[in-house]
Amino acid sequence: MNRKAITPVIAVVLLLMMTVAAAGAAFFWITTIQSRIQGQVGTQAAQSAASSRLVKVISAECGSAVPVSVNITIQNVGELTVDSGKSAVVISDAEARIIATNTSLLNNNLDAGDLVTMKFFIGTSLNQNKTYGVKVTLPGGSEQTSTCVAK
Repeated sequence: MNRKAITPVIAVVLLLMMTVAAAGAAFFWITTIQSRIQGQVGTQAAQSAASSRLVKVISAECGSAVPVSVNITIQNVGELTVDSGKSAVVISDAEARIIATNTSLLNNNLDAGDLVTMKFFIGTSLNQNKTYGVKVTLPGGSEQTSTCVAK
C-alpha cells in the first residue's frame, strides 16, 4: 500500500489561504462595527447640538453702576425641559474679551414655551451706552448669546 501525503508546498498554500481568509473576515467585522459606532456617535452629536438650541434669549438688560445688574429673559423654544440648577453668565466687550462672569440659580424647571427672567450681578462697572456681549449657559449645557447696552 502506497500512501501519499500532502506535499509541503500545498500545505503552505493552504495555510496562507486560511490566514488571508481569517484576516479578511476580521477586517470586514471590524469595519462594520466601526461604521455602526460612528453612526451612533453622529446621531448623538446631532441630538446634543439640537438640545443646545433649546433656549432663546428674548432680552438682555445691563446696568452700569457697581454692582451691575444683568437681567436676561429666556424662553425654552425646544420640546425638552431644561432642568433647574446653576446657570452662568459671561459678559464680554466688543472685542470679545471677557469682562466678568457670575452664576445664578434657575429655581424651577423650564418647560417647553416657558419664559423666565434671571438676574445676575457682576462686580465690574460697564460704560454707559456701550454694547456688551452676553452669553448665558443653563443647566445641561444649553448656551445662547445676546447683547445688551449698559444703561
